[in-house]
Amino acid sequence: MKKRILGRILLFLFLVLMAVIMLIPFVWLFVSSLRPNMDLLSRPFEMPESISFQNYREVLSRQPMLRYLFNTFSVALIAVAVDVTVSVMTGYAMLHRFRMRRSLSVMFHVGLFIPANAFMVPYYIMITRIGGYDTLWGLGLVYAAVNLPFSIMIIRGYMETLPMQIIESGRIDGASANQILTKLVLPMTTPGIVTVCIFIVINSWNELFFANLLTQSERAATITVAIKSYLSAFEANYGYAFSAMIISILPTIIVYVFLTNKIIGGMTAGAVKG
Repeated sequence: MKKRILGRILLFLFLVLMAVIMLIPFVWLFVSSLRPNMDLLSRPFEMPESISFQNYREVLSRQPMLRYLFNTFSVALIAVAVDVTVSVMTGYAMLHRFRMRRSLSVMFHVGLFIPANAFMVPYYIMITRIGGYDTLWGLGLVYAAVNLPFSIMIIRGYMETLPMQIIESGRIDGASANQILTKLVLPMTTPGIVTVCIFIVINSWNELFFANLLTQSERAATITVAIKSYLSAFEANYGYAFSAMIISILPTIIVYVFLTNKIIGGMTAGAVKG
């Protein structure tokens, strides 16, 4: 009994320590966003003499931050819609046995290990040729392609944990393949779909490489491109950049806090057989 209590105390202290270690960078980032740029350059890790929200006012007045946030949300929404649709249909198809099933499964898993940056040139050429350069839908398609292997793995893995007796009973009752998918499989796969949606949104929200490569104007630029504009080769205003970072990451933190249980549940269930 004493060993069990001691183990729980040690585990609690370890978790508290990990939480503090992870919170320190965020606290420093928030405090730095309230400091003047010259103060940050001269004394970045010392206690600030004064703090104010001037950086936030300047960022919101000089840059169309609401437009950038809308662009980022729109791009993430496009990626989510494409990935969920393709992943659900792929996962449902993989529940059945057919000739190329094993080969396709290997291909999906290999896609997880290929770095997205390796497709920089092909993505640029294809998006440019179909007229998607500097557009929200073009960038959204690229994000969908980048996240597709992960989406298929999670949703397919979740579907494989479903009781096959329910699907068989649907067939016996005369339900078509579409009815089984929409009325039986899809409702039970909701936790896995929610997990995929959250991860795609977070990945799309924080992505910079392709956003910088495939956009050049305010009409399609995302929030990460706006942050990058404050840290150019000729001028670096860290106060403005840190303020924009806080504005950028707050929505993802809020989403993650409220949907943590669904994320963990979807990942755990999808990892049983996937």
